[in-house]
Amino acid sequence: MAIYRNNDPSRGKYNPQSYIPANDKVEDKWRSDDYKQGENYQLNNNQMTIEMLVDFVQADLTFSGLMPKVLPDLEILRIVKEKAMQWFYKNYQWAVIKSYYRLDRAFINSDYYTNYGYLVLPEECENVVKIFNIDDPSLFRIGIQAPNLSINFGVTNQPYLTSFVTNVGELGVYRQILSAFSDELNKLSKLYNKFSYNIEAHRLHLLGEVRNDLMLEVYVRIGQDELFNSQLFKDYVVGLSRVRLGEALGRLNFNMPGNFQYNASDIISQGQDLIDKTVEEVKAQSPNSSFFIMAK
Repeated sequence: MAIYRNNDPSRGKYNPQSYIPANDKVEDKWRSDDYKQGENYQLNNNQMTIEMLVDFVQADLTFSGLMPKVLPDLEILRIVKEKAMQWFYKNYQWAVIKSYYRLDRAFINSDYYTNYGYLVLPEECENVVKIFNIDDPSLFRIGIQAPNLSINFGVTNQPYLTSFVTNVGELGVYRQILSAFSDELNKLSKLYNKFSYNIEAHRLHLLGEVRNDLMLEVYVRIGQDELFNSQLFKDYVVGLSRVRLGEALGRLNFNMPGNFQYNASDIISQGQDLIDKTVEEVKAQSPNSSFFIMAK
């Protein structure tokens, strides 16, 4: 089975000299003669590792080092991995891309499939849309294609249309309509394999007989460095971290160094407002409530 991977170790490598923690000192190049290239705090890189994301969140929570750091980095890592990533991969349409897996028919003879009756797909696979047979040496033959219903053949060719239209404009309109209708007939005539896919356990159950190699049309996760660089994702993590920080500060009443207190309820309110705003934007960018297509 072909495995889709977008995990190039050479991309998104964390470089501590180009991205500094929130509590470290930042020297602006117009204020210091000791400025070195790459020491400025970079807010928006093309690639962002999880270490960079943690520093980004800490900079927001501490106002770039103005306030003491209270929320541990480990807690932010937990928020990113256990909450934010899981929610975005399942709800944000641009967090997944369409891909294809090729499944050799020989898998039915494997010990694992014989014992359990299902396959476990890679963790990156969020959903399976369609499964169809590879039963012809040419993948260009899709659907019935007999008689040909493409634009240049059959009922949609120009000589046939010219018999009942009067001008070039009408010819173009009717030709486009019939061509689109023919394409839909091709899709409907193609038989797909029945299956059941559990998105939590990543288990694929094939409900029919397997006679040929299979092609799986799936949605897989984009790379983590690409997801971390999304502004919506960063806002979502910051919102969750603010709420968590407020919850931690609100459990005890104590003075911070400098004899001041945090306003825990205000921090929670700001974090929740940012979360709600991000969720609304994610839903607004989705064409509907469920962008995964259910196949027969």
